Amino acid sequence: MNTCKATLRILSAHKLYLIIYLVLLGILMLSMSWSMLSSSASSANAGTSADPTYDPGRPTVAVVDRDANRGGVADGMRSYLSASSDLTDLPDDPETLQQAVASHWTDLIVIIPDGFAQGLLDATADGTDASGKAVEPPSVQTVTSYTSGAGTMAGMTVNGFLTITRTALAGSIAQVDLPDQVLDGIRTGIESGSAGAGAAGTIGSGSNASGSDSSGSTVSGSVASLDDLKAALTGRSETKDSPRTPTFDDLSKAVTRAVDVSTDKDANRAIAVVDVPDHDESDAASAEQVAAGGFGNTMKTALYPLFLAMTICTSIILSAFSNGEVSRRLIASPQRMTTMALQRTATLCVFALLVCVLYLAATIALMAAAGLTVADVSPSGLAMTFGSTCVYALMTVACGFMLSECGFSEVAANGFANIFGLAFLFSSGLSVPLDIMPAAMVALAKLLPGWWYCVAIDNALGIGTASAAGASVTGWLGSLALVALFGGAFLCIGLAVGRIRRSRK
Repeated sequence: MNTCKATLRILSAHKLYLIIYLVLLGILMLSMSWSMLSSSASSANAGTSADPTYDPGRPTVAVVDRDANRGGVADGMRSYLSASSDLTDLPDDPETLQQAVASHWTDLIVIIPDGFAQGLLDATADGTDASGKAVEPPSVQTVTSYTSGAGTMAGMTVNGFLTITRTALAGSIAQVDLPDQVLDGIRTGIESGSAGAGAAGTIGSGSNASGSDSSGSTVSGSVASLDDLKAALTGRSETKDSPRTPTFDDLSKAVTRAVDVSTDKDANRAIAVVDVPDHDESDAASAEQVAAGGFGNTMKTALYPLFLAMTICTSIILSAFSNGEVSRRLIASPQRMTTMALQRTATLCVFALLVCVLYLAATIALMAAAGLTVADVSPSGLAMTFGSTCVYALMTVACGFMLSECGFSEVAANGFANIFGLAFLFSSGLSVPLDIMPAAMVALAKLLPGWWYCVAIDNALGIGTASAAGASVTGWLGSLALVALFGGAFLCIGLAVGRIRRSRK
């Protein structure tokens, strides 16, 4: 009993190691696990909590008009963009425009240059200027913020507006030549109240793609708009020898059509998220899988802080009993040295198991805070996972025993534990996904107990490396046996080295 008390006193004297390696580092690892648990809980509840309608972000757009709103282009563009963007006003000053973009006040600035509307009319009329050179459709100037993609998406909306406007403007002046038989059929259909049927029947039976009927009659009707069609059908159509030149009034009507398209709910339907039930897997099984993954991954995070704290504390405590005056007093004691050594080691093992219980309680509390319940984890998987952590904790005590028997100082024990602890952390698949680990690193990881500790938990819960095959008691026992063998190897090395050191004194 006195040996156990002395062990606890020495452990309390080195509580700084427990605070740093066990408490603070444990909180850090649990914080990393919190993000995974929250993500798992969100994915599990996605079917019931997700908004069924996608609501994209609204960029801030400023339209600077230098064309005096000719043809209603500026007002039409603002109306078109207001459906998906937040509009703001900016003075047409170079310094102000630069500051607006630099300070992220706007995501996109659209500048309509002077002469834009007239250039659009000229390009639509015949596509050539007075010299016969092709006229390219004019374009607006855009300044996009570099902080996000919202401005780029708004720029695509601007291009859509201009495309629809040019198409509507070209359609308003298009000359459609129809055969006499087609016009007669449309006239007959209108008079009988079924213009569409009459026209369709006439076109299908009396005309071909070239604009002439099957008997070779030439095209004599010219239709530029619905009014022209009505005029042609009533005998009041005027002969048009050349395409009509578009006007600003035509451009204004084209802009109005483009704006009407943006407000048409049938043409612009909301993006809906449709929940499709999975008939191959029940909701209970899915919840169990999510809970098992969260529980197992959180328990894996004990790998690093547990190894550091128990290895260093065990080495320091056992070394304190084997050095200097304390060692000579123990040798002179009537109690056997082996009995006292077993008591010290047993005390440290009980402390390590107590740490495992506390880590299990912290994991359950963390899962409850994230919206997951440990009741969804199978009892056998829960017991095997906790057993894996306990065996791993005893292995860390054995490693500390080896360091003390090898005569490691406090600084050397810290260096050893930190180096191998990081090796366990980065080679076990806990911090680096196994898919991106090179084959050489995986081969090296299998030579360390941290890998087999994580594999044991995977086999206990059917996650990670065992997700394809599912939970396996045989695989769990095999992996756990390897962790125990590492602990046994550490004990054997420590006993052998300690015997050699004592025999040389």
